[in-house]
Amino acid sequence: MLPLMQLSVELEGDGKPGSIVKINFVEGLPFQYMKHMIGGHDENNLSYSYSLIEGGPLGDKLEKISYENQFVAAASGRSVCKSSIKFYTVGDYVITEDEIKALIQRSEVVYKAIEAFLLANPDACN
Repeated sequence: MLPLMQLSVELEGDGKPGSIVKINFVEGLPFQYMKHMIGGHDENNLSYSYSLIEGGPLGDKLEKISYENQFVAAASGRSVCKSSIKFYTVGDYVITEDEIKALIQRSEVVYKAIEAFLLANPDACN
């Protein structure tokens, strides 16, 4: 979905909770890959959870970042994605407000790229 950044995607497992998704990026980006662990999904509530467990922006200060997303109907007939993000630090490290804002901004870039792709390709996930 992010063709200018993404080189390949590998799935370890069957795609169910506990499976690992590794996203390999092209050279020149700040990080080479990210690994997500699928937490679960609820089709009835249109929700999905996963954790970034390796690579990407974790560095040596973050153990993982957990994401919970739920899609809800909006008055306009469209949908809105409500997200919750939890940061798990290594040891006694205290993440700063500026670091949180920067990490959230990176996530927003990805979500906006996915949104643009889905709006341009409405049948992509059918």
